[in-house]
Amino acid sequence: MRGRTYLAGVLAGISMTPDSKIESTRSVAQFDQVKSVIQNSFETSPSKSVDFHGQIRVEEMQYLTALPEVPDLTHSQLLSTRINLTKETSWFNFFTDTSAGTFFTKGQSHVMVHEAFMETHGSPAKVSLGRKKKEWSEVDRRWNLGLWQSVYTMDALRPEQAGLTGLFLEYERAGWEVLLFGTTINIPNLGPDVREDKGGLAADTRWYRPPSRNYDFNSNINIISYKLNVPDQLEIIKNGGVAFMSRFGQKEHGPWIVFSAGYLPVNELILQRAAYKSVSSDKIDVTVTPKLTQHKIGSLDMGYTFKKMKASISYLQDDPIAKSPAEDMSIQKLNPIQVFATAIDFSLSNIFQIPVDLQLETIKAIGGDIQDITSNGNPDSFTMFDSRMKFTDAAQIKIEGLLGTIQHRPVKTSIQYIYDYIQRGSLLKTEIQFYPYPKWTLVLGGDVLGVQDENYNKSAFLNEFRANDRVYGGMTHVF
Repeated sequence: MRGRTYLAGVLAGISMTPDSKIESTRSVAQFDQVKSVIQNSFETSPSKSVDFHGQIRVEEMQYLTALPEVPDLTHSQLLSTRINLTKETSWFNFFTDTSAGTFFTKGQSHVMVHEAFMETHGSPAKVSLGRKKKEWSEVDRRWNLGLWQSVYTMDALRPEQAGLTGLFLEYERAGWEVLLFGTTINIPNLGPDVREDKGGLAADTRWYRPPSRNYDFNSNINIISYKLNVPDQLEIIKNGGVAFMSRFGQKEHGPWIVFSAGYLPVNELILQRAAYKSVSSDKIDVTVTPKLTQHKIGSLDMGYTFKKMKASISYLQDDPIAKSPAEDMSIQKLNPIQVFATAIDFSLSNIFQIPVDLQLETIKAIGGDIQDITSNGNPDSFTMFDSRMKFTDAAQIKIEGLLGTIQHRPVKTSIQYIYDYIQRGSLLKTEIQFYPYPKWTLVLGGDVLGVQDENYNKSAFLNEFRANDRVYGGMTHVF
């Protein structure tokens, strides 16, 4: 289902670090200062020509259930760092946001570039060149769909978006903005490295499920032996596209609307393989090759922002271009997606007299399934993965705020709960952060996945990874 994402990791050898935020404050006794620094940890001071800061994170994680196929992945230790650098010159500003880390396990070290661009001074016109994040779509950002901007997903519960790479031409005035984007480079969704392993495909993570090795041919079960054929990286990366975004109104207050459209490479690579139709033995050798296709994508967001509340509705659709495989080959056909979403963000500080934020969100996706097709366009009898989405008909609630204090030091908590009606399952994420000193944070958290019926929709995300309940603890130092 999600193995296509992880195969992309073969191309770049990089993957995602767990989502970490830099927390720093001058007075740990005042939580509002802590919260402000957390939310704006990557903002730079305009008075400095060079701004350099970052974090070092140590984390230990324990899964509650051992998996027979990957017994060594029940426990993990993470050491990571994230660096933010801003350099101002008389003509340009340079900005980079990079991270690196290791799980002390073969294949799980990573280096990631979240953003790296140069940008001209001045207003209202601005030119940027490089890898840069923009808010193309509310639903794509909130649910980490990876349809507009690529996503790092080594850990499926900690996805993180990265910006598009290319040339950005922006013009912004009070109350409206226009953005034109063009590129000849595309970096797809990235996850952990996938490798050949005794005829199957494997990765050093509990968040990868290999395709089935059993193929029913004429009522006989044949064993599939997979091989990877990784194309030259430039063949995947050197693919261009264009996009347009316009915004009317300001998201900080009052009504606003954002419209985005583009013709871009699909961030999710598709897979081509030998067609299963000429079988002469009980074993089938199959070579899998990642390929890239393009899609037409458009989104519309409308909302209204009050002092303490922001409400929005979102629509997103894409139309992938179907590729025709060579003779005796099959290739994945990505069916179009229509996504409808709503979101309401509340600040409840006036009610509880402490900083508390509440988010309510829903998502409904139509389409988005995957069908392997043969060279004549007909459906193949075997499909490697069947869906492009983790959540298709879901609602979620997020609560984040001050839990209390210990020795006048703030303790912050966050809770996220998602229920998917199609999968008949849920995801619960909880975390507690304690700030003993201004530059140190202690973290304790856990994630729980569950479904009502384990025999229903076995390939769905929540059912497929229901054994990945876990607890974790760690420490972060900012500098």
